[in-house]
Amino acid sequence: MATSHNLTSDGDDDVVLGRLLPEGGFKLYRHKNAEKMRTKNWHGYYWARRTGEGDYEIRSVPSTLGEHSVPGGVFTKESFEQHYEKADS
Repeated sequence: MATSHNLTSDGDDDVVLGRLLPEGGFKLYRHKNAEKMRTKNWHGYYWARRTGEGDYEIRSVPSTLGEHSVPGGVFTKESFEQHYEKADS
């Protein structure tokens, strides 16, 4: 699946998401059906990393410049991998 890794302050492709990468081994993931979702201003991306238990800790990927990544909780491995896939780097 081809994915876009760039967002502008308007949610368009322009600002490299890598500049927003939180510290601590997070990798970029995207909802498998993000294009079909009708959630306004939601791009489908999350930063995620595996926990010691094998689940996924997630952080937001801001949709506008100047916003900070915030914690989103922990999802079970099965639940997260059912809906998200690693984005191309």
